[in-house]
Amino acid sequence: MSESKQQAQASQAADHDLPADLIVATAADGAQVKVALHGGHLCSWRTADGAEHLFLSALNTWRSDAAIRGGMPVIFPQFAGEGALPKHGFARVREWTLLESSVLADGAGMLRLGLSDDAETRKLFPHAFALELRLSFGGRTLHAELSVTNRGDQPFQFTCALHTYLQAQVAQSAILGLQGHQYRDALDQRRIKVVDEAELRISAEIDRVYFQVDQPLTLQQPGHAIVVAQGGFADAVVWNPWVGGSAAIADLPADGYQHFVCIEAAAVARPVALAAGDSWLGFQQLTVTGPV
Repeated sequence: MSESKQQAQASQAADHDLPADLIVATAADGAQVKVALHGGHLCSWRTADGAEHLFLSALNTWRSDAAIRGGMPVIFPQFAGEGALPKHGFARVREWTLLESSVLADGAGMLRLGLSDDAETRKLFPHAFALELRLSFGGRTLHAELSVTNRGDQPFQFTCALHTYLQAQVAQSAILGLQGHQYRDALDQRRIKVVDEAELRISAEIDRVYFQVDQPLTLQQPGHAIVVAQGGFADAVVWNPWVGGSAAIADLPADGYQHFVCIEAAAVARPVALAAGDSWLGFQQLTVTGPV
């Protein structure tokens, strides 16, 4: 999409339950996102009808050394405990930079945020890199792109994800599109299994990496659905901590598991190998269908 020179409406959040320094951007039709520079973290996505589609925990501390619970955390350069780095890497607790805020020619809003290596990141991950998160949104669609560029003279590998918390009444929701896929079950000794059912309904803790997901998934809810498409990311993660998991997460309400499911675009099974000077791009696109 071509960009106009018109600036997006970017301001500071005024919500009583959110920090005052969140960046707020609004598309021509009223669709809106709210982003924290801490973690380059998308905290809120409202479609043009005003409906919120991301879950954000009311127990966030908003500390500079803590990840934000909910929204769309950026996971880089390590997914979960898949290596020697801290869980989920460091991108989600670093300060990002706002690179651009604008309205595209079709009226969609657009934000670009960036993160580069520094002395602190090189203590954990001794490589020169640049990340860019590009969010474009309007109507009932949000498109999130993550790019990784190797700015050094040596190759490196990474795993990554957009750890998206979709707002949902879990007891009344189902995920469609996973039938026939292999997955790794973190709750069953990482065993590899195959999905038999046509729809996935969550009634207990779930933590799975589904491999080679190249078709959209659908989160079906009463009255509407969210279609989740991805590209560049080979895998998709489905996570919900349920009762026991929620009790062990200090920044999640005890009943929080009832109100979200994470459907994450991820590169986990095979780390991305990036040669010096090369770039990688992955995206997740969320589209609301049906009445809200």
